[in-house]
Amino acid sequence: MKPYLVELKLKDTEKLDWKKGLSSYLKKSYGSSQWKTFYDEKATTDLDHLRNNANGELAPPSLSEQNLRYYSFLEHLYLRLGSKGSRLKMDFTWYDAEYSSAQKGSKYTQHTLAFEKSCTLFNIAVIYTQIAKEKISDGYKSSIANLTRAFSCFEFLSENFLNSPSVDLQSENTRLLANVCHAEAQELFLLKLLNDQVSPKQYTLISKLARTTCNLYQKCHDFMEGTEEDPLTYGEPKWKTTITCKLHFYKSLSAYYHGLHMEEEHSIGEAIAFLNFSVQQLLSSLPFKTWLLEFIDFDGFKETLEKKQKELVKDNDYIYHENVPAVVQIDSIKALDAIKPPSWEKILEPYMESVADKCDALYKGIIPLDVYQKESIYSEEEATLLRKEIEETDTANLEYSSFIEFTNLSRLLSDLEKQFNSGNISSNKDTQGQLMRDQIQAWCKFIQTNEFRNIEEQMNKIVSKRKQILEILPALPSDQKENVTKLKSSLVAASNSDEKLFASVKPHIAEINLLNDSEKIRRKLDEFDRNMSAEPSLLDIDDTKNDNILDLLKQVKGHAEDLRTLKEERSRNLSELRDKINNDDITKLLILNKGKSEAELKKIFESELEKFEPLSTRIEATIYKQSSMIDAIKAKLDEIFHLSNFKNESSEEEELSKNRKIFFDRLQDAVKAFSVFASDLPKGIEFYNSLLNMSRDLIERVKIAKQNDISSTDPSALRLPPLDFKAPTVGVPPLLPQKDTAFPPLPRQGLDLDSSFQNLKVSSSNDLFQGPNIPPRTYKTSPYATTSTITGPPIPPKQSQGELYDMRRREAVENEERELQENPTSFYNRPSVFDESMYSKYSS
Repeated sequence: MKPYLVELKLKDTEKLDWKKGLSSYLKKSYGSSQWKTFYDEKATTDLDHLRNNANGELAPPSLSEQNLRYYSFLEHLYLRLGSKGSRLKMDFTWYDAEYSSAQKGSKYTQHTLAFEKSCTLFNIAVIYTQIAKEKISDGYKSSIANLTRAFSCFEFLSENFLNSPSVDLQSENTRLLANVCHAEAQELFLLKLLNDQVSPKQYTLISKLARTTCNLYQKCHDFMEGTEEDPLTYGEPKWKTTITCKLHFYKSLSAYYHGLHMEEEHSIGEAIAFLNFSVQQLLSSLPFKTWLLEFIDFDGFKETLEKKQKELVKDNDYIYHENVPAVVQIDSIKALDAIKPPSWEKILEPYMESVADKCDALYKGIIPLDVYQKESIYSEEEATLLRKEIEETDTANLEYSSFIEFTNLSRLLSDLEKQFNSGNISSNKDTQGQLMRDQIQAWCKFIQTNEFRNIEEQMNKIVSKRKQILEILPALPSDQKENVTKLKSSLVAASNSDEKLFASVKPHIAEINLLNDSEKIRRKLDEFDRNMSAEPSLLDIDDTKNDNILDLLKQVKGHAEDLRTLKEERSRNLSELRDKINNDDITKLLILNKGKSEAELKKIFESELEKFEPLSTRIEATIYKQSSMIDAIKAKLDEIFHLSNFKNESSEEEELSKNRKIFFDRLQDAVKAFSVFASDLPKGIEFYNSLLNMSRDLIERVKIAKQNDISSTDPSALRLPPLDFKAPTVGVPPLLPQKDTAFPPLPRQGLDLDSSFQNLKVSSSNDLFQGPNIPPRTYKTSPYATTSTITGPPIPPKQSQGELYDMRRREAVENEERELQENPTSFYNRPSVFDESMYSKYSS
């Protein structure tokens, strides 16, 4: 099925001179001496040019952009003038779209700006329908979007522009066009589903969508019927024929798919009744199909419908024997409207924003008086905010000046520094710190000489080997499924074990990287040893007292500098706030919200004043910090004057010693975890190498068998030659026959894959660490799950020996998973995994 869209026509207009209209308005408003101050000749010329383009011969997408921009200019002007647009003294002349000879040459002229807006909006809606028609070949999504916008435009016209002299703009006609666009958009959405493969799950959805399409065309049909006294004369005659045909056709389509849904629900009687109704509606649509023959396959749908009808009647007569209702109600099918149109304001919003600055320059002389009044109210609230901040800033500056003058702080600090700036310091050796240094140096050497010190690099290597194996396995033929399953099972088990191994060392990566860098670890230790290698002598109390007093004086000097910085920052913030308030202009915002009530305007003012809040908050923060800092300076000065009762070790040194011990313990835990990691990781890498070599060898053997043409016509009879173990490049043993499967065994000249796995082992310490718990994996319960294509209960397949083998194998895998939860490295201890005696043979 292909869509057929009603073709709408554009309204034509006569040339307009905005330069003359705007200059005339400004002369009357400001006089002959001042009007040029508010007149922008270039912007006015651009507006005339834009209107000409909007009504020119451009392609529909470009024409749409030009009309939307022009309408935005009109909307900004309307916000400033409102119902007083006639003061422009401009003649807006438009012609009706010519759908009949009666409308030919019909033109209307008005002075109101609303008439120019409504005619432009009508053309925008028509252009959207033209774009939708052009985009159908590219897919229905774009066409649906454009028809939805056209629906929004026509609906907005029908609700907001009443009593227009133009036939095109009369409310009932624009409502008809809105319904047509809505119905066509819904129809395209439905056709998008119908043209794809329809599944039984979609029967009820399609039925609901078709029901909504039918309802929308019913609205159009009822309107076009009119009355005997007042028959509708708008539009082309073929509109009514097309809409009537689509009304009956989509009613038939809705009933048909609802009947299929009833069949799926085993309600055969109702299904037959809805199919009978569908046939009736289809027959009702055929007399009106003239314009739709190229778009809808009426004969094909009729044939399908009658075939299904006969099939259900036959099944009901012989099997179900259900009563067939004589009458069914189409209203029992729920409607589903898939079209969610955006509001016209939402469509226009980006264009309104894009031309806002140009409109401010173009219409700067057109400002309503009530906007000036509201602006003065807002200015008073700004002034109140500024006065409050000035008063608080002056108070804080007075507090600062009073404190500095009262304490004579700069002179006081200078005198105290001269008095206490002397003394001798002796040192004692930090024995504990030296022992820690020696131990850490040994750890550094251990980490730096270990080839696995880069944890992330080792993780990437493991991931790379997994990817190589997984990239090889899909290339194996289907008769090697059992071998592929064994390889994948071992890969999953190894991956789970490695994840737990890496999880034990990941929390310590930062410490391991630190130990790997001797310079960084030295600097870190030097930070902890600060003030420990040169402690004050406990025999020289005066020297200790001097050092503490000098430290306090240094802090006081820092606070004093911060106080001065806070005062300067507060002054800068106040100056910035004053400039921002003086330059603030909300004229445009007030124009956009001209019709708001006082309560709504109050909320707008509060919202606008919030933009000054960051500066007010910064001023408040400097005042709060100043008070806190003055109190801190007073406390430090008091401590200096009353300093006594010194401890042998300062609180700072105690804190450093404590932090050093914590740091040393962290490094110790990291080294323990890394030693376990470094001992177990090589075994995992060896195991992955063996799996990789096995995979490559299996691929190679399949290729050799195919080249020698050993396989018979049955692909399951493929025989693979044994591997030559003396070849140094071979890294994996050959394969054994697959047990208990439908495939014949492979040759026994070499080791099979089962033997390879049984000989695969790596020894590892079992009790080094306990990894985090990992959820056990789930597996499909049966490899024979299929979808039956015949009616009736499914027949369960017989359980073969291969299935019993798979079941036993899954139980073994689950037991292995539980063991791995308890000990993550136990995977490499199993005799069936890796044999170190074989590893030396294949590790090359």
